[in-house]
Amino acid sequence: MKEKINVSVDGRGYSKEVDKDLNSKAYGLFGSGIGKDFIHYLDSLTTNNVYPAGTGIETLAHAEGARWIVAIMKARCEMGRKQSE
Repeated sequence: MKEKINVSVDGRGYSKEVDKDLNSKAYGLFGSGIGKDFIHYLDSLTTNNVYPAGTGIETLAHAEGARWIVAIMKARCEMGRKQSE
C-alpha cells in the first residue's frame, strides 16, 4: 500500500510519521531554555523588524525569506508542543 503524503506547514509533502518527527525535533530544540531564547532572538531580527520606505526589493525579499523560515520553525515547535500533550 502506498503511504499517504500530507502537505505540511512548509508546503512540502511528508508522511505523517516524518511530519510528526520534524515537529517533535523542533519542539525539542526550540520549546524551552536556550532554544526558546534563541527563537525569540531570531523573531526580533526578522518578524519584528520594520524596514523603512525606499528599502530595496532585494533586501525586502531576503527579509521575507528569513521571516518565512522563522515562522516555519515556530509553527513546527507549536505543533510539536501539541503532539507531546
